[in-house]
Amino acid sequence: MTRGPEHIPVIVAIGEKIDRPAAHDDALEPVALMEEALRSAEVDGRGGWLQKIESIDLIGLISWRYEDPVGLLCERLGIAPTRQTNASMGGETPVRLIHEAAVRIARGELQTAAIVGGEASHARNQARKTKTQLNWTPLAPPENAVKFPSSRYPASPVAKKLRVLDPAQIYPFYEMATQHAWGIVPAEAQRLSAELWADYARVATDNPSAWIRSAPDAEAIADVGVDNRLINWPYPKLMVANPGVNQSAAIIVTSLAAAREAGVPEEQLIHIWGGAAAEEPGDYLLRDRYDHSTAQAAALEGALDLVGGDVDRFDAMELYSCFPVVPKMAMHTLGLKQGDKVPTVTGGLTFFGGPLNNYMSHAVCAMVRRLRTHSGQVGLLYGQGGYVNKHHALVISAMPPEEPLALDYSVQEKAEAARAAVPELVEDYVGPATIETYTITYGRDGNPIEGMVILRTPEGKRTMARVRADDAETIALLQTTDCSIIGTEGHARVDAFGKPSWSIGDTAAREYRYCAVERDGPLTIVTINRPEAMNALTPEANAELAEIFDGFAADPEQWVAILTGAGDKAFSAGNDLKATSIAMARGAPLESPVKGFAGLTARYDLDKPVIAAVNGVAMGGGFEIALACDLIIASENAVFALPEPKVGLAALEGGLLRLPRQIGLKQAMGMILTGRHVPAHEGQVLGFVNEVVPAADLMASARRWADLILECSPMSIRASKDVVQRGLAVASLEDALGEQKRSPAVAALFRSSDVREGPLAFAQKRKPQWKGR
Repeated sequence: MTRGPEHIPVIVAIGEKIDRPAAHDDALEPVALMEEALRSAEVDGRGGWLQKIESIDLIGLISWRYEDPVGLLCERLGIAPTRQTNASMGGETPVRLIHEAAVRIARGELQTAAIVGGEASHARNQARKTKTQLNWTPLAPPENAVKFPSSRYPASPVAKKLRVLDPAQIYPFYEMATQHAWGIVPAEAQRLSAELWADYARVATDNPSAWIRSAPDAEAIADVGVDNRLINWPYPKLMVANPGVNQSAAIIVTSLAAAREAGVPEEQLIHIWGGAAAEEPGDYLLRDRYDHSTAQAAALEGALDLVGGDVDRFDAMELYSCFPVVPKMAMHTLGLKQGDKVPTVTGGLTFFGGPLNNYMSHAVCAMVRRLRTHSGQVGLLYGQGGYVNKHHALVISAMPPEEPLALDYSVQEKAEAARAAVPELVEDYVGPATIETYTITYGRDGNPIEGMVILRTPEGKRTMARVRADDAETIALLQTTDCSIIGTEGHARVDAFGKPSWSIGDTAAREYRYCAVERDGPLTIVTINRPEAMNALTPEANAELAEIFDGFAADPEQWVAILTGAGDKAFSAGNDLKATSIAMARGAPLESPVKGFAGLTARYDLDKPVIAAVNGVAMGGGFEIALACDLIIASENAVFALPEPKVGLAALEGGLLRLPRQIGLKQAMGMILTGRHVPAHEGQVLGFVNEVVPAADLMASARRWADLILECSPMSIRASKDVVQRGLAVASLEDALGEQKRSPAVAALFRSSDVREGPLAFAQKRKPQWKGR
């Protein structure tokens, strides 16, 4: 079948703009950049094209919020195309939009279309740093801003819980899986990635629109340091896309007939031969594997079909390059070895620049320039969007195609047919699990924040977990470079923060770093062991305490606990604000255990008594921990306060609620609203301290109170504590008595041997032998 020139699509004009103003406030906003790119395309196409545009697609942008950016752009250009679309997000979008325009021209639905995109992320970032006011279109309120399609992708609850939603975290899963599948150890794979990226960097040097033209070599790209820190294992900064640019590009597609009528020379016209597109499931945890993409393979094979299956027919290529694994997988699918062909005509998203969804528009411009000067060559454009989600390949050339453009380019059915069964995804899994693939997220200081592992259970099901940064042994495993660790077995559990975690070590046998635990018969003594920091608590210390009290609660042989602080200056100064500021500076998340500070302030089901032996300062979170205990025995030098308002915070770990219940509203408000320091003797008068003793006698006194409790039936103690706590949670005595009847601790008491042992020992005039069950 042949088509007349009015149904043959060609690229007639291209335009680009790079903006590097001397002053930040002179930077062009995104729509202004796009305007410049289209005006440049107008010149490239010998004039007259802007008024002929019937359809304009504006590629989804991120660096500024507009209500209707495509409408604003048309207004600035003085044009009124019938079809004006704020198109979707995704790195493949420019290729798809050009292909869609070509199909509409082939169908006779339009004559001329424009595809345009641009970002000004560098200008926006610099303005924020320097607090410069940008004289741009007023920022649209979030509720009125345009909603670009494909702005978000579906994610499983476990991915959301672990916050693994950034492409920079997800692409490494494919990197590590492909290394294993191809039999390449991580060190060798990193060398190959660096050499591949050096190829991209060399091309960027000769591209006048490139952002970085310094062409670092493979050694510099692979060398991790202050200026090239690791982002997500195994990629350093020079192996990830660089969105901090001010760049725009535009492409005008028209019919061959319209181009000839406008007098454009034939050698300037680039024919669109066709291509193919397919997608992976949007949720990356619901894919069949991570060492291959059937959607990518189907799209690239569709492009190969247009050149008779001969990859050597592609004289020039642009293989999408947000991260090294993408072009590496593409070359593997195409049957190319690294070095067989230069994979870019543009320079890559690291060195040319990564204007988010618009890189492939620049790639089209570079490819068009190449093909105009090499009229007998054929070019392959491969774009990819999301997290290896969307794949689109397009073949173009200055030569007309042998066959008319196919009107249907989807190869989704082929991709689906090739896809293997997807493993069942399980949430909050506990048990043995092996690594399917993995990465590590690094902080701004270059140190690990946490590892992330996708796992397989013995039944072949899939789950996901993190590796905490304080698990040095497992983090070291993930940093192995001399062999693949995929398939390594470890143990998955739910950690103190309520998140799935994985480790190769025995967490139960792990030594405590921030606490000390002593057991004396049925008595557990826990010491917060950070005297150098006034026993202030970090998330890691809180996690240890939470695990300790989990163990205490679950151990039937442990009946009473004492909590104190190491040294003679502090019980606990609360949250470690210095550690918090460091964590924030390095980009680490701020977390609190599910059971609260020290694993106690949000623990509502502990029916065993805990005694706080307060040996000095109990400030902020430290006081809140003491208030969460059942008794407070204080040394004479103890001081209590909720000083959070003095540093712009609030005591939100239960202190604002427990203190009024324990000492009454007015006295509590006197402490809360002033943040004043209350000495131990005043605390006893107010009613939140049970006893004040000399510092040297503190632990002996706390043990004396514990011994008095241990003389009682532990089952009775648990029932009594549970009934009191339940009664405090309801409004009336009648409701409290109802709660008493529903108490599981009361029910357990009357099922226990203790309920018989007490009266029997009394009758026999002997000391009872409590069993606690």
